[in-house]
Amino acid sequence: MLTLYNITVDLVKNPLAASINGTRFSWKLDSDVADTHQISYRARILDGEGAVVYDSGSVMASDSVEISFNNLTLSPATTYCFAVQVTDNHGEQAEGRTFFSTELPAELWTAKWIKPAKHYESWAPYIRKKFESSKGIKCATLYASGLGCAEYYINGQKISDDYIEPPATNYTAEVLYRVYDVTKFLTDKNCFVAWLGEGWYSQSRVWTYDGFKYGDVCLCAELHITYEDGTSEIIATDDTWTYKYSPIVLNNLYGGETYDTRFETPDFAEYDGDEEDWKACKYDDIPKGELRKCNMPPVKIVRTIPAVNVTNCSGKDDGAWIIDMGENFAGFAEFHLPRCAKGSQYVFRFAETLNEGGHLDHRSVGSFATQCIQQDIYIARGDTQGEVYRPRFTYHGFRYIEITGYFDLPQYGMNPDVSIATGYALATDLRETGSFSCDHNDLMRFHKIMKNTFLSNYHGFPEDCPAREKCGWLGDAQVVCNTGMMNYDMGSSYEKYMQDIRTTHQVCGVWQMVSPGKRGCGEATPLWGCAQIIIPYYMYRYLGDERVVREHFDLMEAWVEHEKARSEDLLIDAGLGDWAPSCGNQHKRRMPVKHSSSMMFYEICLRMVELIEALDLGADKADYYRQLGEQIKESIIRNLYDKEKHSYGYWGSDGVALQLGIYPDGDKGALLAALVAMIKEEDFELHTGIYANKYLIPALCEGGFGDMTLDVLFTTKHPSFRTMMDYDATSIWECYDMPKIVPREYPVASCNHPMHGGFAYFYYAHIAGITPITPAFSRFAVKPVRFDSISQVDVTYDSPCGKIGVKYQRNGDQYTYEITVPTNTECEFTPIGGETVTLGSGSYSF
Repeated sequence: MLTLYNITVDLVKNPLAASINGTRFSWKLDSDVADTHQISYRARILDGEGAVVYDSGSVMASDSVEISFNNLTLSPATTYCFAVQVTDNHGEQAEGRTFFSTELPAELWTAKWIKPAKHYESWAPYIRKKFESSKGIKCATLYASGLGCAEYYINGQKISDDYIEPPATNYTAEVLYRVYDVTKFLTDKNCFVAWLGEGWYSQSRVWTYDGFKYGDVCLCAELHITYEDGTSEIIATDDTWTYKYSPIVLNNLYGGETYDTRFETPDFAEYDGDEEDWKACKYDDIPKGELRKCNMPPVKIVRTIPAVNVTNCSGKDDGAWIIDMGENFAGFAEFHLPRCAKGSQYVFRFAETLNEGGHLDHRSVGSFATQCIQQDIYIARGDTQGEVYRPRFTYHGFRYIEITGYFDLPQYGMNPDVSIATGYALATDLRETGSFSCDHNDLMRFHKIMKNTFLSNYHGFPEDCPAREKCGWLGDAQVVCNTGMMNYDMGSSYEKYMQDIRTTHQVCGVWQMVSPGKRGCGEATPLWGCAQIIIPYYMYRYLGDERVVREHFDLMEAWVEHEKARSEDLLIDAGLGDWAPSCGNQHKRRMPVKHSSSMMFYEICLRMVELIEALDLGADKADYYRQLGEQIKESIIRNLYDKEKHSYGYWGSDGVALQLGIYPDGDKGALLAALVAMIKEEDFELHTGIYANKYLIPALCEGGFGDMTLDVLFTTKHPSFRTMMDYDATSIWECYDMPKIVPREYPVASCNHPMHGGFAYFYYAHIAGITPITPAFSRFAVKPVRFDSISQVDVTYDSPCGKIGVKYQRNGDQYTYEITVPTNTECEFTPIGGETVTLGSGSYSF
């Protein structure tokens, strides 16, 4: 039986802000009949009355990923039904449908930006509107952008479980809005409230004296109500809305939040709520970019983390306790506090590590850079039953919490129980697409902390660390994009980030190291700015995303010319290079900057040729980049390659060269042999960084040296990812050779940095052997690498075309395999040491 499932519109299930032009539709198929593929589809779009507004007719094609229709224009702010019927090669048919709503383009907004008439820095205000609805309500949709971030309430109820929304952008170029179905919250008498925090737009404390602030907190929102009688109404922000300051008297994404219960207004979101001290808002005239829909997932609580231990700071009754959450993560803690005197003050401070005295060590979370520590303060009501506090407009990177002010009269002088604190991990709510399991302990340990680190560093954009910087460094993002896309559904999130890179270029006139935001950190260097090409390339390869390439192709071409302009003899000797090897960036065995920058220059030309030919973007363009790439390759070999030693002389350089083919004809085997000999001669002492490891590890695997790969990563003779984990790392360190954290040689290095996870896509691509042959894995390879130290592997990857499964077990030299090939795909399976066979869809055992 053929079934159709997982229909998405613009990469999202049931979006409330789909594009009105160029809308993209995708679906997946499942059949219990082997070797099944789609031969045709018919797509229809129906309006709210069931009338057909578009009919594709029968389309003879197997495509099911990101299908768009020429000349299709939908009405704005309208709900539609997308229905698709598919026919397979066995004559079976399946139908599926989904509902979606379209965006509200900026030119159709009637709302105005408003803000409190009197501004108090870092104090979070409420903005409120009361209104009545005398007729029956059919549906109601809220379009809202609260800057820097907002929570929305209707009639006393919070309408979503989002945090720190909307995502950060370059606000002078564009501002994102969210859409919510709020029908169920409305009655005949209504009160709408936006509670505004600083977020990124109004960040007032860190990096400069004004915190790279764009403007005061503000709101633009409109509520579209459709009544049962067919009439409609729009409630839009204007200067009749009122404001009042809330009990959050200080909030900052870096420094934390202070909540003073003495300023509480319990009925702030109630229609019958008190009007005392509510004052009229004023219009906000700070220039902003165009309002644009946001379809990427919001930030939400993704995990709950119980405290594991509570100890007294000094070992005596000093009134200060350390709470150990058991792991390092990004988010906040909720505190369950005992009864105390009204006005009692609790201070909660957060850090990743402890110093030798058992107190918080704030160095790794960057107090030297941010000029503040992570701190939340709660001033209590004095409730007889105790009270609960959690922050709203901040998040921290931490494992340890120091709590002072704890007051429990019946147990005075005794430790609080671990139940006093519960951790909540916050991250963009990315759907997990990959699962990995094997019987190699170090691989499993690293996989776990890699995924924790990746999520800890995604809050609307890919961050470098969740405590010190919280910045979208391009180099970090491009290095880990493969790993990200094999583990999570990154389509809409990476599309948003590519738009951030574009608007940064628009605002600054040149690519910056960081995007989005004002902290650009200077012009992008080769291994950072290459994100302009590398991320869209892999989005096309892994996700079948043509749109991201076409939309940003002008900047992709411009980046190649940018690199060409700073080259000499087509070599580039500029940039940060292979960042953060264990030996330090100044170590003589680190891959030279001229090698890494020049090899990336070659790679971006290589990727441009692939994309241009695949998407038919012009034969002349393909010829240009092909010729330029050949010239770069010739120059690299002529100037940097030792033809007698068959090597570039560095692990990283040889690894990159093997992966990209930068060696003389016929020299691949000799280059690999030279690399292996060099690794053995240097006793497996890892001195490659975030860039080189992404190429070195696959190169060794593909060369037949799987177990050497694991020896390199997890050696105990020298600093490695194994020694990092043995020092109780629960997230990836910025410098994985930090000794035991305290005392440490690098007192400012973060303990939560995803950039070192760039090579970890090899879990799927080499241990399981899953790689795309055609975009979106419609045809894919399963070609696992042999590892004598691994005997059991169980991997799934939910590709855009369906879930791929690879499971195998080794007994001596005998392997048993279970391979799952999704419907409408084809697999080229090469067992270890065996011949390649072609598999249609179905489940297979070998």
